[in-house]
Amino acid sequence: MQSAAQSSEMRIANPAQAAALENPLRARLLMACVAQERSLTDLRWHSGQTLSKLHYHVTRLLDAELLHVSREQARGGRPIRFFRAIAQSFLVPQEFLGELPGEGLAAELRNLLQRSRRDMSLRYASDARGNLMVTLVRDEPEHAPKAIELWQTFKLSRQQRDALAKELRELFERYAKAEGGSETLLAHAAFAPRH
Repeated sequence: MQSAAQSSEMRIANPAQAAALENPLRARLLMACVAQERSLTDLRWHSGQTLSKLHYHVTRLLDAELLHVSREQARGGRPIRFFRAIAQSFLVPQEFLGELPGEGLAAELRNLLQRSRRDMSLRYASDARGNLMVTLVRDEPEHAPKAIELWQTFKLSRQQRDALAKELRELFERYAKAEGGSETLLAHAAFAPRH
């Protein structure tokens, strides 16, 4: 069974398709089928999930018309089906968005920071240029904090903002690849214009 060529981007057209993408496992499975076709066995190796769980989620992606069967390979019993994503990327319009992917992580981070705030204070200060600096500090300096939160206001040009974003991304990636750590940390960096 051969299917149509893969488009470069697909605009999600209905809530069912958007809901299929909201499931993190389904989204990962779909993205695994973007660059190459994969069988359920390939997806099991790629995801570490059971075949029954994969069958369920792949069926949901097929029903949502985000995934298609690109070919079948004959064998004794049922043929092996290979799946391919309909497009290389998927654009979900605002009207179909539920909770954004970072909102759950932001809530978890806020909770972790709140729990680690025993004996903590906020220090309000200014830098040499008079910009506000708010730092979360431990009242007992001899104990290293398990969590840290930094806030800073900047006046930057667009080029400086882009350079800062690039540096932060590279920093996060460098530490994400680091080996030998004993703690799993949740980190977040964000900035937006203040109007």
